[in-house]
Amino acid sequence: MNVMTRPQGAAASHVKPSLLIGGTFLTKDIKRARRMCEEVLNLECVEPEKGVLLIREKGHKTGEKLAGQPYWILEAREVEDIAVPQEMLNHWGVAVPSQAAVDEAFEKISAKQKDYGIGRVQKPRFRHGSYALYFVDGDSNWWEIEYRTPDLLYTTLRQKGDQH
Repeated sequence: MNVMTRPQGAAASHVKPSLLIGGTFLTKDIKRARRMCEEVLNLECVEPEKGVLLIREKGHKTGEKLAGQPYWILEAREVEDIAVPQEMLNHWGVAVPSQAAVDEAFEKISAKQKDYGIGRVQKPRFRHGSYALYFVDGDSNWWEIEYRTPDLLYTTLRQKGDQH
């Protein structure tokens, strides 16, 4: 069965989205969150209004390699208190091109942990078929830096479709 085929007996969707657009996380310090996203994760940020930060991967501006392609946005919202801290399984992630890039990220993040208000940084290891590290920021948001082999890329898995 390919990805576009609905399993027999499945109901038609009630919502007809044109694009998956984003996710939201909370921060008590928007400047700290922006600095970590830009300097640690190499993401592009813009603050369109006080207390709101929009974050995406770099490369979507006119003339850049991803210009015109769809992208996913993370939205950080500044709050006074975070009532429900995140857990590791509820994390945000970025992909890197190699296992060595994960190891390099671990070394750099560990060395600058206090500068960015980063809490725990887990050593890289193989999990669920990929090589990754996880760390928690100063607001209890967990982040993953992950390398996947070509057969485990999400685009490959989507093309494979439903298997069960």
